[in-house]
Amino acid sequence: MKNKLKRMTTSLLPVASNRRGECNRCGQCCKLPFPCPFLRYDEEGLSSCAVYHFRPPSCRKYPRTAAENLTPATCSYYFVPAEELVTADGNL
Repeated sequence: MKNKLKRMTTSLLPVASNRRGECNRCGQCCKLPFPCPFLRYDEEGLSSCAVYHFRPPSCRKYPRTAAENLTPATCSYYFVPAEELVTADGNL
């Protein structure tokens, strides 16, 4: 419950610039700490949100930072180290 409260209170902050990847529709984040009543699964086992366009910021931005990623084994979002965030001109 502590992590859920933390996600809710920090959800208004921006997503970390080193986050990469896309949602793989595993649905694991929608079960933290209890299954969301709006979580749905299709015939292929992929999850979706019944209120996708109206979902709260904590859902929209999960995982916002590497520390907030509570489902690293299944979540397809990942965070690259800061030293790998180099632009074409060599600047961070």
